[in-house]
Amino acid sequence: MSSIIIYLSESGNTKKAAELIASKTNSDIERLEPVEPYPDDYDELVKMSGNQRDNNIHPEIANKFNLNKYDTIYLGYPTWYHQEPMIIDSFFETVDLKNKTVVPFTTTYNSEFSESQPFIEKLAEDNKVQLGNGFRANSEAEIESGLK
Repeated sequence: MSSIIIYLSESGNTKKAAELIASKTNSDIERLEPVEPYPDDYDELVKMSGNQRDNNIHPEIANKFNLNKYDTIYLGYPTWYHQEPMIIDSFFETVDLKNKTVVPFTTTYNSEFSESQPFIEKLAEDNKVQLGNGFRANSEAEIESGLK
């Protein structure tokens, strides 16, 4: 079974988790990039991401993913406003995930995976995507547990 890690990371936490998961699963890895980059300034990032959430804006993805050789996609994202960033919605809606299993993982300072889980499950259901068991990936122990 071939797998890839696709992740969104603005502070670097999700990138670190993605790299660790890639090393433990022998997966390829690629960063999810929006066409319009997120601001580097934290306050501006909060404002932009809140506006996207409040207005159901799904940012366009810059990457053109060719996932033909992969069975499993580990999809990593930070938790913003107790849910996934809206570009994750774009991913589910625009990337061909037919016959793939998407395993979500999140990095978050004070939330559990269970907070974003209902949103991810709804995206998977609406887009007919097979979803694996998601997990929080703040530490090596959480990652090892989530990969079992």
